[in-house]
Amino acid sequence: MFSFFHPRPVTDSRPVAEHSVRQTRPALPALAAAPGIATPAPGTTHPPIRFTVDYGLREYIAVVHEHLSTVLAERGLAHERQGLCIRLMLALLIPPIFFLKRWRIGSCRFEIDGQRLTRRSRSGVLTLPWNEVAALHRYSGAYLVATRRGAMPLPYRCFSAGERRRFDAWTAGIRPA
Repeated sequence: MFSFFHPRPVTDSRPVAEHSVRQTRPALPALAAAPGIATPAPGTTHPPIRFTVDYGLREYIAVVHEHLSTVLAERGLAHERQGLCIRLMLALLIPPIFFLKRWRIGSCRFEIDGQRLTRRSRSGVLTLPWNEVAALHRYSGAYLVATRRGAMPLPYRCFSAGERRRFDAWTAGIRPA
């Protein structure tokens, strides 16, 4: 009370705010979408698949190793036995790249439906329609969604058996690799 910074009473008698709602037809609570919940895309009968993933170094190296074998096979190079040079490269170069990506991207929250794949991360939101996917690789521990700009792994551990069947049905038209 004895301070100069004490707020003074408001002497204006006008209302601060006025709120009015005009509703022509009452909404049915069972049919109205709750805020913050995505509605299914037209043509899909299942809810979207949602999960959050924190990638581990071992699974990242495993996906890179398997993808390297696939790339070498596509180019007609021997890929059955990877030499010491390739294993040394994987051991020395991949961990710094992984930790840089992990620092830049962080945890990824995915939402996948019949129309698109959406990834929310520290670097922003990436929405990828299925027709922009160049290839879908199925490896021992993860899917690898390849685009023109790069690729993103989707570990199998994040999917239930039913979700994997739905994902396979949604991506059936993508060129398998």
